[in-house]
Amino acid sequence: MKNKPLHICFFGTYDQTYTSNMLTLTGLRANGAIVTEVNAHIKVTTLNKKEEMGWLPLLKRIFKKYRIISVIAKNWSVFPKVDIIYVGYPGHFDVLFAFVIGKIFSKKVVFNPLLIFYTGFVEEQKILNQEGILAKLLKWGESLIYKMVDLTIADTPYQENFLIRDFGVPKDKIKCVPIGADDTVYTYTPYTNTKGHKLNVMYYGLYSPIHGVQYIMEAANKLKKNKDITFTMVGNGQSFQKNYDLAQKLKLTNVKFYHDTPESEHVAILQTADVFLGFLEDHPTVERVIPNKVYQGLSLNKVVLTADAPVIRSVFRNQENIVTIKPKSVDELVEALEKLSQKPALRTKIAQNGYQLFTQKFSSKAVGKLLIKYMTEAVEKK
Repeated sequence: MKNKPLHICFFGTYDQTYTSNMLTLTGLRANGAIVTEVNAHIKVTTLNKKEEMGWLPLLKRIFKKYRIISVIAKNWSVFPKVDIIYVGYPGHFDVLFAFVIGKIFSKKVVFNPLLIFYTGFVEEQKILNQEGILAKLLKWGESLIYKMVDLTIADTPYQENFLIRDFGVPKDKIKCVPIGADDTVYTYTPYTNTKGHKLNVMYYGLYSPIHGVQYIMEAANKLKKNKDITFTMVGNGQSFQKNYDLAQKLKLTNVKFYHDTPESEHVAILQTADVFLGFLEDHPTVERVIPNKVYQGLSLNKVVLTADAPVIRSVFRNQENIVTIKPKSVDELVEALEKLSQKPALRTKIAQNGYQLFTQKFSSKAVGKLLIKYMTEAVEKK
């Protein structure tokens, strides 16, 4: 492989517009890799509505995935030419096809699950009972998928250990690569506040129970009389309506919702933030992963405020390049926001330090470089 660019088949029914796929494609190409896409596009609704969750939408998506068969047939000549197959997100069921192709053409298969279906359905959304037969079948099936690939990518060491311990992923077939953010999309642009307030607090992404959106509403209620702090909520999801109704009930005029705004307009709204919120809930997943919104906030040169957790402490330093609070603590959230509102120099320092760390370790190019390193090792491994 020396002096020869890695040729990667980016494979599956992945959504080309989904943030993690865009980042990976951008990062791989920025590092000189040749990427050939074999894609039967199925749209990922990142900011899901409640009715889009559950078994029926999942089964519909599985059925749609069979359109990949015709795409495979049309691109059959591609597979002998590539060095490795990378399954795009979401690709759990695409792994089955990639596995067969890999065996036929003697190609290694790489998979980054990002979302673990079992934890999503059982622990986070609580759609399935942990002791039920469906939950056990789901965990068995997902474990089988991870065993079919030659290299699994985990986004943190804590997630890596979780996949090894609970899903039986072999230690020599898993590597850690951060999610990062696509800085060609979430690009820092200096923003001048002209609306009179001193602090715009941004929540961006999925309204999932483990994100703790209700604590934002409670904090906004406590800060109703503070005209220097406003809240902007961009996204949709399982708990959106509950939190929107709570905001109406509490008459929170300091909270503005953008739940039906086209994704193409999101970044312009995000640029107006002073503080980006991450996880606020106390949950096992929060202890293992760092969400997209943390990296996106860093990429935009914003102060990121998130719940304290072992995975956060392993990467960041509180009050240096991030702000952490006790999970579920509305009082600490209010206190931290008031402090940031009153100390613009502190905001600037934390934001700049976070942005510097991002450019070094979490940009699309940095993520792509690490992926190429591990994929090259997988190709060369006998």
